[in-house]
Amino acid sequence: MSLQLFQQLQNIHTEGRRKEVSSQNKTWFTIINKWKDVDLHTDRVLGNTPQGYQFIIKQVTGNLTGGVEVYNTDYEARFTLFDLLHHKFIGRTWKSKPVKRSEGQSSNVSFNQPVYFHTSLLDNNILLVVEIVKIQTPKNPLPNEQPAKKFSSLGWGIVRLFKSGQQLKDVSELGDQAKKFDVYQGSPRALLYMEDPVESNPLIKSVPGCQVTFTLRKHFALSPVIHLMPDNVLFGSDERVPGMLNIAVKSGPVVDYYLKANSLKPCVGYIDKLTINLGMRIDKFEEELCRRCNEDRMRKDDMTDDGKTVIVSERRLMIGAHNGFCYIQKPQYVHVEPEAVIGGARVGSFRGKRKDNSSMSSPSGSMNLVLRSRVELNEMLPDPHIAIVMQLEYVLAVPHSGYGSVTGSMSSLRSQPVTVMLRWAAWCPYTMQRLPEEPITVVLKGGMSSNPDKLYFYKLIKNDDGEVKNGSVKFCYLTSDEPPQPSISSKSTTVSPEMTPSKHNLPLETNFSVTQDNTYNVEITHLEAEDHIHPVHAPPILPIAQSVPALSRASYARLYTSGFPNIMDRSNAPAEVVDATDPMFRPSINNDITDVLQTNEIIIQFLAFSHPVPASSEAPPPPIHSIFFSFQFYRFHPVSTQRMSIIRKPDVEGNPQAPCVLRKIESGEQLDEGRPGLEIKYYVDPVHMKPGDNATFLKYLSTHNLHVDVWDGDSLMLLGSLSVPLKHIMRGGKSAVCVNHELDIVYSEHSDVAPTFTGDLNSSGSVRPLGLVKTHRGKLHLRLGNVGFPSESKSSVSSVVKKNHLVVADLSGCGFQGGSLASALQQSNINKKYVNRCKVKKLAESNQELSELLLMNVKKDDALGKENTSDVEQDADRKRKIARMIAVRNMEQPREEGSIINKPSIGQRALQNNQERSLKQRDLHTVATYRDRLKSEHIMEMLLLSITTKHTIRPTLGSAEFVELQLKNPFSVQQTVTIECDNPELRVITDTREWRYFKSLAGLHTPVEENMFNFDPNTSLPQVFLRPKETVYIPFRYQGYEADHTVSPQGAGHHFKATKTSLQPSKQQNNHGTIKSKIIKAVLRTMDGRPLSVLQLSIDPQPHVVDQTFRFYNPEQTFMKKRFRLPPFNVNTDEQFHVVCSDQEIVCQARSLNRDEPREIFIKAPSGSSPTVRRFYLAIYNDPFLAIPAQIWSFYVHALQRVDVNCVLGQTSRFSLVLRGTQTARMVQCFASHKQEMQLAPDEAFLLPANGVHEINVGVRTTSTTRSSKHMYVNVVDTEYHQLIRTWLVAVKTREPMITKEFDIELPRSGGKACNKVISYTNPYPNIKKFYLMTSRSDLLHFRDVEMELGPGETTSIGLRFASGVRHSGKFPVHIFINDVDDKNEETFLVNVTYV
Repeated sequence: MSLQLFQQLQNIHTEGRRKEVSSQNKTWFTIINKWKDVDLHTDRVLGNTPQGYQFIIKQVTGNLTGGVEVYNTDYEARFTLFDLLHHKFIGRTWKSKPVKRSEGQSSNVSFNQPVYFHTSLLDNNILLVVEIVKIQTPKNPLPNEQPAKKFSSLGWGIVRLFKSGQQLKDVSELGDQAKKFDVYQGSPRALLYMEDPVESNPLIKSVPGCQVTFTLRKHFALSPVIHLMPDNVLFGSDERVPGMLNIAVKSGPVVDYYLKANSLKPCVGYIDKLTINLGMRIDKFEEELCRRCNEDRMRKDDMTDDGKTVIVSERRLMIGAHNGFCYIQKPQYVHVEPEAVIGGARVGSFRGKRKDNSSMSSPSGSMNLVLRSRVELNEMLPDPHIAIVMQLEYVLAVPHSGYGSVTGSMSSLRSQPVTVMLRWAAWCPYTMQRLPEEPITVVLKGGMSSNPDKLYFYKLIKNDDGEVKNGSVKFCYLTSDEPPQPSISSKSTTVSPEMTPSKHNLPLETNFSVTQDNTYNVEITHLEAEDHIHPVHAPPILPIAQSVPALSRASYARLYTSGFPNIMDRSNAPAEVVDATDPMFRPSINNDITDVLQTNEIIIQFLAFSHPVPASSEAPPPPIHSIFFSFQFYRFHPVSTQRMSIIRKPDVEGNPQAPCVLRKIESGEQLDEGRPGLEIKYYVDPVHMKPGDNATFLKYLSTHNLHVDVWDGDSLMLLGSLSVPLKHIMRGGKSAVCVNHELDIVYSEHSDVAPTFTGDLNSSGSVRPLGLVKTHRGKLHLRLGNVGFPSESKSSVSSVVKKNHLVVADLSGCGFQGGSLASALQQSNINKKYVNRCKVKKLAESNQELSELLLMNVKKDDALGKENTSDVEQDADRKRKIARMIAVRNMEQPREEGSIINKPSIGQRALQNNQERSLKQRDLHTVATYRDRLKSEHIMEMLLLSITTKHTIRPTLGSAEFVELQLKNPFSVQQTVTIECDNPELRVITDTREWRYFKSLAGLHTPVEENMFNFDPNTSLPQVFLRPKETVYIPFRYQGYEADHTVSPQGAGHHFKATKTSLQPSKQQNNHGTIKSKIIKAVLRTMDGRPLSVLQLSIDPQPHVVDQTFRFYNPEQTFMKKRFRLPPFNVNTDEQFHVVCSDQEIVCQARSLNRDEPREIFIKAPSGSSPTVRRFYLAIYNDPFLAIPAQIWSFYVHALQRVDVNCVLGQTSRFSLVLRGTQTARMVQCFASHKQEMQLAPDEAFLLPANGVHEINVGVRTTSTTRSSKHMYVNVVDTEYHQLIRTWLVAVKTREPMITKEFDIELPRSGGKACNKVISYTNPYPNIKKFYLMTSRSDLLHFRDVEMELGPGETTSIGLRFASGVRHSGKFPVHIFINDVDDKNEETFLVNVTYV
């Protein structure tokens, strides 16, 4: 063990002399061959964000000579980082320039040479080891003799870089933070055997009187070049890393490239038409590779040939930009495939069937591996020392070598993936003055040659001719000045090996119009033990594969000549059409930000609907007559469109999958006679948005998808969901763009088996759930458009407005400018600029509390926009109305009793005047008492205005707003200030790490003080100590989860109005839906309780964006328990994972496992009574301090009345449901979710009397053997107003009947004719009986007669006709049910059909 550690240290110290990195005579390959560093220990956990630092040794003081010098002596300082926790040197040893002793000071040596590095290991166990070395050469060497240098160590010392409680200044800040450390005798190798604490170890001795003066500072200016420097590696100030600007700051003899470091301007490079030639045929190469790996496996396990083989599971190519020290961005992984050979000619791409990567059989005769996509390198730097590195690696499936059989069904139990590095190549594109136009050919390397990743590659082997050839890679390189054109054959996308989607369940023949990609693959597990309810749908993880061709050219022509409205720009010219299938489409948000047409008119057109293709084992689904859609775009309110009728053209009656045009249904069930389709427009003008929201909107378009739920317009059942990307409607400077989509409507539900992992468990991100049943419910033809218009604002181009996070406390006493108490407080509450002018009002009208006491009618203040009154005010208003009604009746009663009107006498009038006078005096006394009671309170509030600092923030759901208050002690004595917040959503940040994190997000460079706050032992409020006239910065954090949980009634909406989709300023500017604006105050008090300053935050909440929507159906008055499992966000870092719910009644919890394992979310939500719907939001965070949600999910939990039914397979089970009427009579109709398996009576519309009771007869018959339980739904819909009246959840559990006879039959899979068989059956009853025949596989079996009538004891033959031409061979069980007239099962036959 000690020998290994000494060798490790020796490798660091023998790394060589200083590297002149910026020297022109050094190439990238020279740097690679000489560069050596030591990586971290494998158990070391990295931090979050790396930070840059500067370390300078000022001088060494003390007796360094120890006697009379007879040599020329120079001194050298060597720096190395050391991990004390794992006893390992890391990085490399940096050596300073040799220096001599200071003149006149024999005991001082000055270095003053800065060293720069960056690290994320903010740990007290990370040390910087400094060794002082003496270099001696003879004073009078012999002529023509190279003087020999003698190196000796004078001592060493350590610096703890990250002490707890240590606050480092930045290089840009003034002031000297020079410190000293002692010098120890011996060698720093002693650290390999020492435990912490090192400084107090009795085995080390310090050099008497010898100390080293140094400075350690943060260096924020190093951030632009951190990606160019490897972690935990020391660089001298004169060592310019490739990719940096050649700008140096000279300070005497020291040249510093890092003091004001900056990188070159990045450019975009494209690699296209990449071909890899391994010097021999691909099949021969892979056969030899698998054979050698298999031999190595058997040799390692000391066993003979067990018949198992090694196969190629995956071929991938890593591509990245490297500067000789590290990759300047995360490398990309792409999949390569053998070049197809067709008719003796090689082609680089092909159409039609594509084999799955899991069975990687190479075409015979193929010599090349080709890449079928273009690779974009968006961080290329024009430096001659920047190289494009390519590494070819194979993933091999190596079988287990254990004896005996291996049980289990997962592939990871049968084999294990092994990655083999085959070849690598590097090419520097900027070494020549002009990029070549012809393809570039680079020789591949293998074996033990030096490479950037320090890996061993597969050795070179001989080709078919017996020659050893390296092979080559051939490609074309383009820059951003020459944007590439989309390739016709490019259909694969660039993926990372950690996030490679598994393709094992995809069919061989798939044809999709648009791939619906989601942000996360979500697996949902239902935690109920037995009575678990499955969701009606979940977000699609993979698109449903439909083995049907896309629309023909004639079908497209008929569809788009139906008269749909065209998308035109503002000059009435057609919009530019964007190809949605282009994999190289990359939106540029900068072009849209700088566009003169700042207003975006987003157009969504629902054009047509195509009925689904039934599966081979399913009956044709019933036709759908009308549909409607629900979705939420950006921050607008959720939309439910009006009902759309599905119109089939007469010329396509023979094609059931032909697209059907959609037409709006008007009132009275009349079709709209205008243009077909439904068009919805969103008018987004920056003048009606908050500052900076336009850039947020453009980012939403470039990164988000629009999720649309499709509903049946008659039954109000959910048909399915779809997801469409919005990036294609980024205009990029164009006047108008549009894109056409043909999207699959997917209905997803879960089986009874709890979902588990499938795919390669050793590869993160390839997780998908088992047990998820997906059904294709048709296709939707959709068109999106974006038309640009000039903005109404004065400025033509919007800019990204930066939030103001620093607030300076106003202690000038100018907060109050005079006026009355009521007007001053009112202006303060609405946060408007005070105007010393007000309108005279009655006191009761300006104070609601007083008006309630006086029972007077108070006018509402329109400026405040208060719609909802309190309960007390409503009661007072009711009393006033009752009093007015009584007064009117008393006045009208004498007129009704007789014709003679009795006039009051003089005494009565005097008595009435006295009563009115007494009432007024009582009111005046009440007013005076009220004023006296509140006078002191109002005066105090007015005085607080002089020290109140106002600030406005505009938060969204779950996002934290950071505000830093700059407070100065105005007194000449010290003060201890206590901070009080009147709302728990606002708090003081007392954690220093959290404070630094929010400052980095906000871009503030104010100082951070460690251990700044104390806490009051009585109230636990934070306190801060202020010296006289001292200025401090107090960080505040506001975070709210208040959201609009109201749910609109389930059903189609009314006629859509364009004004609802415009971001227009409303009359109630302070309210957003049901979320009102509010004011929160933080009062800073001294120890005697007097307020020193007040921070008043005006909260103006903004709508949020919903990333994903989930709907669940749960039994009423029960708890819904769900578990969500997501792939890891980033497998290379330990990101935190948290969830917070907007509803406090919901229990949610997040659990993070290891870095390469999925994350889990647990939810427990109560459901109310049927048919209520609970809505809530879930904010998901991947940062440690819950600053900004990575995703916001919206949940709808429908509470339904549950009915349990036990069924026998192939037999009808009947039960009844009781439907109670509403307050009025309605015309209703019942609908079933599974019309092939559930029958309802009555199935036509009927009149439901008011407060009446109606019985619904239900019959359920299941014939599918794939699932033992299923959940169906029954909806009762008002046919006149299309409103949902009642919903039932029918939980069906199916058991198989008793099998009376079983038969086996073997049929050819294809090429043969249908097979006819006969089975005899005898009537066991003594009377005439009628029987009906059914089967569980109507696609494989047809009856000659489905009905038969037999006499007593009569025997007949049942004619069976089995289909041929099935796609897959195998054994299929087919049930034959013989039922009576009541659909009760008499007998069941089982026929096992084997197709070979």
